[in-house]
Amino acid sequence: MSLPQIQAPIYELKLPSNGKKIKFRSFLVKEEKLLMIANETGEEEERLTAVSQIINNCTFGKLNAREMAVFDVEYLFLQLRAKSVGETVEIKVLCPDDKKSYADVTVNIEDIKCSKPKKDANIIKLDETVGIILKYPTIDSSADTIIGALRDSIESIFDLETVFNTSDFSEEEITQFIESMTQKQLMKVVDFFENIPKVKLKVEVINPNTKVKSEVELEGLNSFF
Repeated sequence: MSLPQIQAPIYELKLPSNGKKIKFRSFLVKEEKLLMIANETGEEEERLTAVSQIINNCTFGKLNAREMAVFDVEYLFLQLRAKSVGETVEIKVLCPDDKKSYADVTVNIEDIKCSKPKKDANIIKLDETVGIILKYPTIDSSADTIIGALRDSIESIFDLETVFNTSDFSEEEITQFIESMTQKQLMKVVDFFENIPKVKLKVEVINPNTKVKSEVELEGLNSFF
């Protein structure tokens, strides 16, 4: 005789990047264990691997977190955490008045917002005939220069007649294309990266040492761990 199966609650949300509805279940003990082990190691790659595996598991294998936009991953994971562990999380926030003291803050995860990207924000016309289509950075994006980030993010290049998929060209060819841009054209790309949606929340902190009250904007998944 087999043991009864426990049915985890199923929830639904819309991904910020495209408004697509996603069904997900809450963490199970096995996912909580994955995250606990990753946090104990203190290694960022271990944490990203755990987050990726948890998202894949909890969306019934429908999503590959490694291929998703960073802000989709962050938003979805925080919603998973809220439904699985609880809506509130205790975090320490650096106080901006002295930049050395930390205040304890209780954050309601459901208050965390993620803006939607503007329509066609990833389509950038470089001049009257040539443009590029960008994909949003993923959790595996590791470029530390604007050229590297751009090279990793260009999905295709187009002119008035043809669309060129970057997968058909070498890294050197893509780099040469990027280096042929004018500074004004490059700034259009910089603007794209600077305006990528982020999970964020403004919180009020009181410095325990100076008693100064400040408002701090938290952003990114690591701010809420």
